[in-house]
Amino acid sequence: MPQFDFSQALPQIIWLVLVFGILYLAVRGLYPRVEKVVENRKARIAADLREAEAARDSAEAATSGGTTALAQARAHALGVTGKARDEANAATQRRLAEIDAGLEAKAEAAAASLVRQRDTAVAELDAVAAEAAADLVKRVAGLDVSNDEAAEAVKKAAA
Repeated sequence: MPQFDFSQALPQIIWLVLVFGILYLAVRGLYPRVEKVVENRKARIAADLREAEAARDSAEAATSGGTTALAQARAHALGVTGKARDEANAATQRRLAEIDAGLEAKAEAAAASLVRQRDTAVAELDAVAAEAAADLVKRVAGLDVSNDEAAEAVKKAAA
């Protein structure tokens, strides 16, 4: 291998110095251009950052204004819906009171009707019991008992 051959070391060192020298001069010549590009990019990035910060501040201002308007709109909507709910509740309560009054009147009328029907049924039952008692006395004892006498006997037995 030529790298380990010390007889060829001097030409290799000369070529090494020559190549690195040329590279050094090329980089030294290009460095100001690269530095200028870097500085331009830094300036552009800084300007973009300032512009973005201004846009962010503007957006925050618009958002806070929108948030305030939204809060006011929500408060107004809650007020309107609360008022509508209260009015609907009041109307419902009035209607329920009217219905309750009507139902109470119907219930009282039905109760009175039931009392009348019960009294009629009891009276008819007494009459039927008196007839049955008169018929039973006639069959068992062979005696004729009037309906009035049988009715009095049924009343005494029921009391």
